[in-house]
Formats: sequence, structure tokens, C-alpha cells
Amino acid sequence: MTAFNTYSTGTVAIGAGATSIAGSGSNWSGSNAKPGDDIVVAGHTVIVMDVVDPTTLTIDAWPYSAVTSGTAYKIVQRSPLRFAGGDAMAAVSTMVGALDTTGFYFFVAPGLTAPDPSYGSNGQYALQPDTGKLWVKLSGAWSFLGVYKGFSARGAWSGATAYIAGDVVTLNGSSYLCILAHTNQTPPNATYWQLLASKGDIGTVGPSPLLPIASWATATAYVVGPPASYVSNNGSSYMCLAPHTSGTFATDLAAGKWGLVAQKGAGDLTSTNNLSDVASATSAATNLGVVRYGGSQSLSSPQKTQAQSNIGVRKVLTANATYEVNSSTGNDANDGLTTGTAFATTQKAMDVIAALDCSTYDVTVNVTNGTYAALILKSYLGSGSVTFQGNNASPSSVVISASGAALSTTAVGGRFTVSGFRVQSSTAQDVAVSSATSVTLQNMEYNGSSANFRIYANSGGQLTCAGTNHKVLTGGIGLFLVGDGAAKLTTSSSTFTFGANVTYSGATFTARRFGYCECPSMTFALGGFTVTGQRHAIAQCSGTAGAGVSTFFPGTVGGTTDATSFFG
Repeated sequence: MTAFNTYSTGTVAIGAGATSIAGSGSNWSGSNAKPGDDIVVAGHTVIVMDVVDPTTLTIDAWPYSAVTSGTAYKIVQRSPLRFAGGDAMAAVSTMVGALDTTGFYFFVAPGLTAPDPSYGSNGQYALQPDTGKLWVKLSGAWSFLGVYKGFSARGAWSGATAYIAGDVVTLNGSSYLCILAHTNQTPPNATYWQLLASKGDIGTVGPSPLLPIASWATATAYVVGPPASYVSNNGSSYMCLAPHTSGTFATDLAAGKWGLVAQKGAGDLTSTNNLSDVASATSAATNLGVVRYGGSQSLSSPQKTQAQSNIGVRKVLTANATYEVNSSTGNDANDGLTTGTAFATTQKAMDVIAALDCSTYDVTVNVTNGTYAALILKSYLGSGSVTFQGNNASPSSVVISASGAALSTTAVGGRFTVSGFRVQSSTAQDVAVSSATSVTLQNMEYNGSSANFRIYANSGGQLTCAGTNHKVLTGGIGLFLVGDGAAKLTTSSSTFTFGANVTYSGATFTARRFGYCECPSMTFALGGFTVTGQRHAIAQCSGTAGAGVSTFFPGTVGGTTDATSFFG
């Protein structure tokens, strides 16, 4: 047989007739003591009515003598609540008691339009959480009370938005409340939407504050309105402030019958006085941003440029000019007149010069170290010369590199000097001068990788190689080609220094089709390098002057001159 469990930790004290037992060192919470257990103190047994806290028990009035503190006790744990199901039944009883309350909610499943009529009792409520709909059961039937759910403002209605009950949208000036979840049901579909606020009607148009403006006239009845009479007089406009029949305007105005609306200005662009009342024509022209012809006017440089462009004239130089080019810091949107406002490309400088009237003045373009795209020399107006100045001390620091000709001309006429550059082409000549243009090369390096001529003059081009500092770094068909239309090459007192072994598939010097070369005192410095190929090839009414000996041009194969040409 199994004995009942007991608990006896601590001691107790009980007063005579007391309805509670005070514990010391005890812990009667949890399962140590439950209502229905027996407690044995000083040989007497009573039933525990309730467990108040870990040190207090409730009992019927203690019928025995008082028990002093420190007395031992024993709780015999045989409460019915300790048997299987007892605790659960107690909890169920508590829950049933809570449910047995008027107004308790019954929940309605989503998708149902009303509660099941067989459920619920009178006075009980039914709630559908997803829609917020609320019913109450009266006389055995569910009665709909309304939607009890907070609104959610969703802005303008959209057919792509999924809406739920309580969402509020606007459409065509009205607002609607969603009463059934959906997507793409356009308000005011009553199945899904309930109108909250309707767009109001357009109000009536009020009267115009003023009548159409008319010229003031005497002996005329004017009204305050609305609309009020509105007149013009001597260029100003007025609104009637007091009803009257007009007499003299100045008198009526002084009497407060008219209010000024807009006053005539000091100048009148529409008047027949042709601006004769403008105090300062010069100031007016400046304020209006116009250029005058009847007198002097101070214009900024951009204004001058714009005015010249507007009337189609070139800017005329009154002194020698200088432009700056810098590939690192420049910008072709600049004016190029200072190092701080330099152009980015040499071609931009040439294009600006081509648009000038240079008159009798010279133009110099200073080009800083860097690598630049092809430079095409163009025609310009004037008798002066144009110089592109690179780095004479180190031409390799200023490179003109292109797939076509690095330096070429489309100019008809003009005198150019190009000095202190390395020119190099990957498919054509390094230098190509034509169209009766005169170009002088100084302090140049020729470094093209193409299998072509390094220096080419044709179609009347006049090419001069001046000075002693010309350096040849690569081969090709040949060093010079002069001709193809009465071109001329002058190399007087110039020196070409070779900086590498070169091979020419043609000849070092070629002249054809009326090509002509003046080369007195011209020298070639090989410096230990070799030039492989024919020395010269002269044909078709071409020739040289100043070469002298047949070995003048470097090469490993003798030169040729046909019967129509000469070599001398």
C-alpha cells in the first residue's frame, strides 16, 4: 500500500479561534499545499481551505488551544485536486465561468456573410476579424451592427493594388471605404466599396470684378459693380470706386472716384515717340542687351564675339595674337587667350584662327607638352603668318599622333610654321602639305609607323625644312616625296639626323609629276646608323637643285633620274 505524501518544512503558529495558520520557513506555494489537504498540528487535524501565499494557509476557526510559534506541523497531501483531472476540471470551471457572461464574442470565419444562426445566445456578439463586421443576437437572430475596424488611407485607387476591408481610397474627387477584400474592383461597385465622401458640385461662377477696359469718356455713367467700370486715361488704367457720371477726369480722380490700377511707365515702347523720352539710350541698350549703331558702346569680349557672329563678320586683329593649348588642363570651350583658359586641342586653336580676320598680324599658338590628335592647317584671312610652337628643346615631349596624316593641310594659301613637335602616323605620311600652302618645319621628329613617306608635298604645296634639328626615327617608302602636282621642297642649310637604322622600300628622296627640291647645304647625319634602300628616284619632269653628287641622299642603292628630269 502507498502512503500519502507529506510536507513539513518550517514551523507554524496558530491563535485560539484563528482562521489562518502562519508559517515560518515554509513554502506552501505550488504543489506543496493545496486546498483540500489535511494539516496536522499538535496532534490535531484540520482541512486546508485555501493557500494564500507561501507562509499563510486559510482554515476553519481553530477550535483548540493556541499553538505557539516554532511548533512542528505536517501537511498530508490528499486533496481531490491532486487526483488525475482534478486540476484540469478546476481550470475548465474557471473558463466556463468566464464564458458565461452576457456579450461574449463568437468569431465568424472569413468569407461568411453572416454568423451561423444556430450558434450563440441572446446578448452574445459575433465578430468577423478580417472585415471588422459586428453582429449581436437578439430574440434568437443575429442582427448586423456595422463595421468596427480602423480606416487605412491608401491614396488614389489603383487596379493593381489588393485591398482589404477598412482601406480608404480616392477616385474622381470622391472617397470610398473597402467593405470586402478584392483586387481591381473599381469604385463605386457597391459589393466592394461604400461611399464615404462624394465630390461636391462645381459652384457658380462669381461676377467679374472689372468690366472690360475702355477709354475714359466724359458724360458717362460709371458703376462700382461688381463688375466695376475699368478705364484707361493717358496710358494709365483705373477702377471706379464711387458710382458717378463723369465730368472732368482730373476732378473725378481728385474726388476719389477712381482708383489707380496700373500706371504708365517713364518709357513707352509702343508709343509713337520712338523712345525719345528714354533718359539714356546707352543705358537702355545695355539693359536690353542690344548692340547700338548710333554711338559708341562698351561690350565685353563674349558680347563682341556674339555681335560679330550675329551680323556675320569676323573678329579683326589689331595686333599680333597668341593662343594657348594644354592637353591636360585645357578645354575647347575656353577662349584660349591665357594659360588659365587654354584650349585642349591644337585643332580648336586652328579653327578659331580660321574664323579670324588676321589682317597684317601674326598669330602664335603655344602648345604645352602632351599628346595631341591630328592637326589640319586651314585657310585664314590676312597676310600674317601662323606659328604652332611646341617644345624646341625636347620635340619628343609634344606628340601629334594620328592614324592618317599627323600634320596636313586643307588650306589654299597661308604661311605656317610648325616647330618643336614629334609627328607620327600609323597609316599615312607624318607630314602632308598641299594646295599651294606654305609650311615651314623646324626642330621636328618623324616617328611614323606606317609603310609610307614621312614627309610629302603635293598639289602645289610649298614645304620648307629649316634649321639643323630634324630627326628621323623610322623608315617606310621613303623620307621625302615631292610632286603629284608641282610641289616644292626647300631644305636649304638643314640637317636630318637619323636616330635608328631605317629601311626604305622606295627611295630616300622621290620627285615626280613636276616635283622640285632645292637642297643646297643640306646634310644627313647617320651617327653610326644605316639607311637601306635607293638614294633617289626622280621622274616625270621633276628635279633637284643643290644636291650635286649622286650620293647626296643616303641609301645603299644608287639613284635614278629619267630623261624628262634632272639631278643637280
